[in-house]
Amino acid sequence: MISYILALYRLYITKRLLMKGLLIGVLLVCTCPLFGQQIDSIPAAPQEKVRMVFMDSVRKERKNRLPVPKKALLYSFALPGSGQVYNGHWWKAPFAVGAIGTMVYFVTYSSDLYKRFQSALEDELLKKPHEFTQFNLGVTGLRNRRDFYDKNRQLSYVGVFAAYGLVAVEAFVDAHLQNFDMSEDLSFKIKPTFQSDPRTGFGGPGIGIVVFVK
Repeated sequence: MISYILALYRLYITKRLLMKGLLIGVLLVCTCPLFGQQIDSIPAAPQEKVRMVFMDSVRKERKNRLPVPKKALLYSFALPGSGQVYNGHWWKAPFAVGAIGTMVYFVTYSSDLYKRFQSALEDELLKKPHEFTQFNLGVTGLRNRRDFYDKNRQLSYVGVFAAYGLVAVEAFVDAHLQNFDMSEDLSFKIKPTFQSDPRTGFGGPGIGIVVFVK
């Protein structure tokens, strides 16, 4: 009788151990996918960190596309208007070429009239007819007009070099301005400060503004 009771007790204990083992196995099987998902998943980066990484990549890409000021200057000296095209502002090229072309036209126009009045003055001194004889300008009138167009010719030459230089400088400055970091993330913070007067040695509360540029 005692041996029969012991056998039933052992059977009961064995059954409980089997149930516990089965329960533990089921729990392990159910939790394995959860652990695997947690390990494989990539934690989401904070929004600020993602924004900083994006802005850095944009700045690097923009920097790689930015024009080099020295190249823009050399291109403008080699061919007026090419510096503006190199900077990406091709619409400025016609104005650059037009400014220089206008001054070249004034040089040609003034030089032509200077030569004509010079030749007429020489013929007038020799008492010969010339193309301006009908206007009765005389020696003084012809000389004044010759000197006037000679002065305009010299000023036009100065204008050609000035326009040529201004076109090159504009391309150089424009390339420099494009290299400036015009960050949109500009903020400021107002906070109380303690300000002291160096003359009296006394101080008092004040307001300070701190500007943050990222």
